[in-house]
Amino acid sequence: MAGYKQAFQLSVKEINLIEKAVRYQIHDLAQTEMDSHTELSESNHFHIMQLKKLLGVLDNQKIWYGETHQTGVPLG
Repeated sequence: MAGYKQAFQLSVKEINLIEKAVRYQIHDLAQTEMDSHTELSESNHFHIMQLKKLLGVLDNQKIWYGETHQTGVPLG
C-alpha cells in the first residue's frame, strides 16, 4: 500500500500558489453557503472550516521576520 512522505520541501512560490487556491476554494464554497440553509450549505460550511484550518497550518510553518535593533534584538 502506498503512503505519504512525512516531510517534504516546498518553495515560497509553491506555498503561495497553494494558499491562493485554498482561498479561492473558500470563496467559491462561501457563495453557495450563503444561498440557503440546506444540507449542501452545511457541508460547505464544514469544508470551509477545514480549509481555514489548513491555511492556519500553512501560516504556522512560515518564519516571520521583524525589524531588529542593530544589536540583533527585536524591536517593540
